[in-house]
Amino acid sequence: MATVASLAVLAVALVVVAPWDAQRRQAIADQITVWTHPPTADIETIADEVTLTPDARRIFFATRPSIEPADSFNGHCEVEGQTVLGCYTSDDRIYVYQVTDERLAGTVEVTAAHEFLHAAYERLSAGERDRVDALVAAAVDAIPPDDPVRAVMATYPASQLADEWHSRLGTEFADLGPELEQYYARYFDDRSAVLAFDRQSTAALDDLQAQIDDLVTQLDALGADLDRRSTAYESDVAALNADIDDFNARAQTPGAFSSQAEFDRERAALQARYDALENDRLALNADTDRYNAMVDQLESLDASYADLYSNLDSTQAPDQVGG
Repeated sequence: MATVASLAVLAVALVVVAPWDAQRRQAIADQITVWTHPPTADIETIADEVTLTPDARRIFFATRPSIEPADSFNGHCEVEGQTVLGCYTSDDRIYVYQVTDERLAGTVEVTAAHEFLHAAYERLSAGERDRVDALVAAAVDAIPPDDPVRAVMATYPASQLADEWHSRLGTEFADLGPELEQYYARYFDDRSAVLAFDRQSTAALDDLQAQIDDLVTQLDALGADLDRRSTAYESDVAALNADIDDFNARAQTPGAFSSQAEFDRERAALQARYDALENDRLALNADTDRYNAMVDQLESLDASYADLYSNLDSTQAPDQVGG
């Protein structure tokens, strides 16, 4: 305790010597917070796994990050109307939802890194923030218009976009250009480790979504084919029935056929058309059964996706049911 107290006194002295240096004052305040509120073992492990640099570790630990179950997490972070995995609050705290499903491994780590970058952004000087904002904006301009992250970002107010993109780029996008990569290197010794956690966190959901998308494409194509073939089948059946009725009527009329051979030829032609349509009917039934089986498979995949995704939603946690 004496060591902490003496360090605190030294820190105050430094602040008095350099009152104009806001970043230095913040760094000293962060270090005091780390000394007085040391990180837990699981937080230190996360810092190791996402390869935070020494300065980044100080910032991260100063926010007293907490990995929390649903009840406490929902009390700290605004989760109304959306799925929230973490938050950086106005009182300089980081909270991360405790996702435990092994299929979603990596979620806690990449979320912690994302929220840490909010804290780091908050600590930038005005001039440095302007520079970083320009680099971020240039990187965002290079992202394809159809990238799904753009749809998510469209839900944020304009005032939050620079800060949010700063966290998104640092944890989700590779090859950001030398200047921006050099900037993020002040926080991560190996940013590829963070990107790997991001890919891992969504791999199971991405796989299910790919299966769903592929099945929907197949169903759309098969459904259109069945509609076309069914329409043609019904038209051909109607035409055959009309020709059969005409043939039967002429068969009852003396002299309608010039010979037995002509009668047999027409009858054989009608029978061939009937047999072909019967084959079409059987094929249509088989493909309809296949279509229905694919619909059942799609419903199963949708249910699996919803079940897995529910593990990311703190409002659907088991201890929340009926509460």
